[in-house]
Amino acid sequence: MADTIIKQEPENLKEVFTSGYAKLFEQQWPMWVGGILFGILNVFMFAYEKAWRVSDGVRNWGNWFFNTIDVSEMIIIEPHLYTTSILNFGIIVGAMASALLARQFQVRGAPAREFVKALIGGTLMGIGSVLAFGCNIGGFFSAISALSMGGLAMMAGLMIGAFIGLKLLVWEIIYLNPVSSPVSRKKSGDLKKNQPLAGTLVLLAGIGLAVVYDDLDYSIRGGFLVFGLVIGLIMQRTRFCFVRAFREPFLSGDGSAAKGVAIAVIISAIGFSVLKWSDMKDWEDSVFAGFWIGSLVGGIIFGIGMSLAGGCASGSLWRAGEGHIKLWVALIAFALSGSYFREWMAESGWIMKLGESIFIPDLIGWKMGLLSICVLI
Repeated sequence: MADTIIKQEPENLKEVFTSGYAKLFEQQWPMWVGGILFGILNVFMFAYEKAWRVSDGVRNWGNWFFNTIDVSEMIIIEPHLYTTSILNFGIIVGAMASALLARQFQVRGAPAREFVKALIGGTLMGIGSVLAFGCNIGGFFSAISALSMGGLAMMAGLMIGAFIGLKLLVWEIIYLNPVSSPVSRKKSGDLKKNQPLAGTLVLLAGIGLAVVYDDLDYSIRGGFLVFGLVIGLIMQRTRFCFVRAFREPFLSGDGSAAKGVAIAVIISAIGFSVLKWSDMKDWEDSVFAGFWIGSLVGGIIFGIGMSLAGGCASGSLWRAGEGHIKLWVALIAFALSGSYFREWMAESGWIMKLGESIFIPDLIGWKMGLLSICVLI
C-alpha cells in the first residue's frame, strides 16, 4: 500500500497518561501474562516467608466465627494477624480496586438456584481442602511447585472433579429449566466515571494499612497484605481462573487458562527448587502428608465444588471483590465447612490417616524431579 497509517504520538503528558491507563485498565491482559506473574510472585512469597496458600486463611475466618458464637474454643490467631487471612483480604481489596479502576465493579446478584449451588460448592471446597491439606493453590499450585507428590495427586483429583462437575452442570442444563440471569440496572454514567477515583482510594487505603502494620512491628503481615493487593489486581485484569484451566479443555477445547496455569507452575517449580536446593528454604516446606488418598479424594471433592460454585479458592476471592454475591456465599460456606470438618478430622484422628508426605527428589533426585514436573505440566 502506498499510504501508511501513522500512529499519532501523544502530544502532552495528559495524553501519555490516558494512553497508558487505557492499556492497563480498559482491556484485559492475556492469560499467559498472569501465568508468568503468578509464578514469579509465588517464588518471591516463598522466599519472603511461605508459599501462596488460601484455604487455611479462609478456614481461619470460620474458626474465628465459631469461637465468637461460643460453638468451639479453638486456639487460633486472630484473622487480622494471621498472614494467610491478611493475604486473602488483600486479594479481595486488590480485585475491588482493579475492578473500580477498570469501571467494571458492580454488585451482581444471582438466581436462587445459583446460591444453592454456591452453598453446596463452597461446602465441598471446604471439605476437599481439608482432605488435601490445601485448595487449588496450597494443595496443588504451591505443593506441586514444592515437588510434592501430594500436589500431583491433587492435580489428578482436580481434573476428575472438574470433569464430574462439568457433567453435573450439563445435566442441569438438559434436565432442568435454564436459569435466567437476574436483571441488573446499569450504573449511571456519573457513577462509572467516578469508579477510577474510588479504585485509587481503595488501593491507597490498602497500601496505607500495610504501612500501619509495619509501624506496629508487623512487617511480615504488612508484606502479605501488599502481596494480596498485587495478586488481586493481576487476577482481575487477567481473569486468571483455575476452574477454567481444568474445565475448559473438556468443555470447549480452549486451553488458554490451562496454558497460563502451566506457565505459572513451571516458573514456580524452578524457583522453589533453587531455594530448596540451596538450603535457603527447608526441603519439607509445602510438602504435606496427604499422598495419596487425601490429596486425590480431596482434589476430586474440591474440583466438583469449584465447578458448582463457579470459582476456585483464589477465583472466589477476586470475584467476590469484583462484586459477585454468589461467590461471597461460596466463601462463607467454604470457611464454615472447612473449619468444622477440620476440627472433626483432628478430634477423630482421621487427619493422621490421609497419607504421607513424599518429596519427589528423595525418590528420583533433584534434576529428574524437577524435569519430570516440567514435562508432566
